[in-house]
Amino acid sequence: MNLAPVLARLKSQLTGFVVIGGAADLQSIDNDAPPAPSCFLVMTSEVAEDNTLLGGYEQRLTIGFSVVLVVSNVADATGSAAMGDLEALRSQVKTALIGWPPEPAIGEPVRYAAGHQLRFDDGLLWWADEFRVITYLRSV
Repeated sequence: MNLAPVLARLKSQLTGFVVIGGAADLQSIDNDAPPAPSCFLVMTSEVAEDNTLLGGYEQRLTIGFSVVLVVSNVADATGSAAMGDLEALRSQVKTALIGWPPEPAIGEPVRYAAGHQLRFDDGLLWWADEFRVITYLRSV
């Protein structure tokens, strides 16, 4: 699945972010700290079910992607204040994505799967919210 519609949705719906980008943008940061708050869309998985047709194919795909959020809080070494800022940003992302179908003709709406802290260092809190969407691979 092409995640371009998901990235476009995030860019059109989210406010208050310095950067909203994709996996390439996240990778280009390398060892530099990104400006905060930032948001990066990364595809994480694609799982296909068996083909259901003879002479063609139709497979149900579950696509996993994460929205990586980076928030800053240099005033609090424990990161607890950053968590407060993070919750408002996570809420924006969930509102933008949950229930929205990126490929309405061949897929289902996005659903939330999980969230977890990636790391906290140098005053930056990195968090990933994971989402799933079902779509279909077809040739008839």
